[in-house]
Amino acid sequence: MRLLALAAVAAALVAPGLAAGQDPPLDARPITWRGLQMGPEQVFEGDFTNTYDTSAFRADGAAAGETMWLSGWEDRPGDGGGITRRYHIRFVGRRTVEAGKYGALGAYPHTVLLTRLLTARLLIGN
Repeated sequence: MRLLALAAVAAALVAPGLAAGQDPPLDARPITWRGLQMGPEQVFEGDFTNTYDTSAFRADGAAAGETMWLSGWEDRPGDGGGITRRYHIRFVGRRTVEAGKYGALGAYPHTVLLTRLLTARLLIGN
């Protein structure tokens, strides 16, 4: 019984921190993913445009030329099929270390890998 009471108190102390929007712990170690060197985990926030052949993410405050290819997005009902959807998302992910040619026709200088989606809000859906 005492153990159960301690667990309840611990949960009550932890819950406000999670509800207050604290970020999850991040992994600072770089990794290799599909042969690409990826940097440490970080929190990204910005707009994501999803179409049949586009998966473009632009972080808040980034210039238009700093759009990255987003990998790891799981389509939502209504995504694809010739429909353009734009979301404002916040996620934990990793960016390629070296610039290159990524995504559709190699049009993006970096790929960012979404590892944990924190929030997603639909902005535009046709």
